[in-house]
Amino acid sequence: MSGPMLRLALRSLAHHKVRTVVLSLCIALVGVLPAAVDGLLDLYRARLEARALSTPLVVGAPGSRSDLLIHALYYRGEVERTIEMKVAMEAGESGLGVPIPIHLEGSVNQYPLVGTTPDYQEFRGIRLAQDHHWPQRLAEAALGAGVARSLDLTVGDTIATDVHKLHDLAGSYPLLLKVTAVLPAMGNPDDDAVFVSLHTSWVVTGEGHGHLEIDPEKDFHLVLESKSNHVTASAAVVEAVEVTPENEDSFHFHGDPDQLPITALIIDAKGDEGATILRSRFRRQKDLQTIDSMVELKELLTVVMRAKAILDANSMLVIVATTLLLMLIVTLDVKVREREVKTLERIGAPRGFVARLLFTEVSIVVLAGGILSYLLAIAAIRFIADGPLLLP
Repeated sequence: MSGPMLRLALRSLAHHKVRTVVLSLCIALVGVLPAAVDGLLDLYRARLEARALSTPLVVGAPGSRSDLLIHALYYRGEVERTIEMKVAMEAGESGLGVPIPIHLEGSVNQYPLVGTTPDYQEFRGIRLAQDHHWPQRLAEAALGAGVARSLDLTVGDTIATDVHKLHDLAGSYPLLLKVTAVLPAMGNPDDDAVFVSLHTSWVVTGEGHGHLEIDPEKDFHLVLESKSNHVTASAAVVEAVEVTPENEDSFHFHGDPDQLPITALIIDAKGDEGATILRSRFRRQKDLQTIDSMVELKELLTVVMRAKAILDANSMLVIVATTLLLMLIVTLDVKVREREVKTLERIGAPRGFVARLLFTEVSIVVLAGGILSYLLAIAAIRFIADGPLLLP
């Protein structure tokens, strides 16, 4: 492609501005969807695999294996059944790994409320600022970076948990959480979650309760239990309950602590041998199921790739149709520019010059459309990727 040919082609395209812009936009729009889809799938697959690789062993109640994986690793969806806390305690007593229980049944402003232990911080390699600390006491909370940014909260602020069954008198009441830490942005589901201690999560879901100072004569409809020295309130209390040093000791749990529920159990095994032994022990128990995160994730991604194949086939058909349409436009353009072609021939244009000129113009339009398509795809990927991780 010589310099004079390129300059002549650019001048011709500049003369027909509307046609050039419309063709470039059409080519860009045709290419942006498959490019963006491929980029997003690669990005999400890398994030999902990184999460699964760092969490190889997950234990839960029998049921959907994919639901358990998504629930335990990405804090989405619900599990069919829970398991008892004693499963985690037995795993810890074996000395083969560190059990990290997960209790995920509550929410804060629609963000998942994850009850867990301080071992989770070390397991995920979360580094907190000097004046931040991981929640250990009742009603303390650590916010993911996305949650803190969205709700404009920082250490020292408070926020109430959501109430899903406001009129369930035997249920739980909203709890006022004090923010003790804001996690650094990590680009994983932790960014969009609120972390609390297991005790806090159990109180939020009604596994435990405290005794509130209310007037039983005026607020008789809020009373579950009234004794000489305290009054127990029901979930009909719509104002969030604040845990203070004065009432913290009044919070207690129902039944045997070993039987309190957890929705999933992550095992930080000590080496491959410890993981193999624990996996074998858990699989012998009929009331438990153990999943290998990467194996289960690959099965889920296989389904996604099948759906992507349909999108790819559709995109190919659209590209073929666009190519044929572009050829038709070029043919019609030659007809319209017939006088221009004859003029070029009369002033001594060599044989094949017109064909090379048209080819140069089409190449420039396709190249411009391709570059625009790439830029739009990159912008779409960055815009979507900055949002929460979708599931998955």
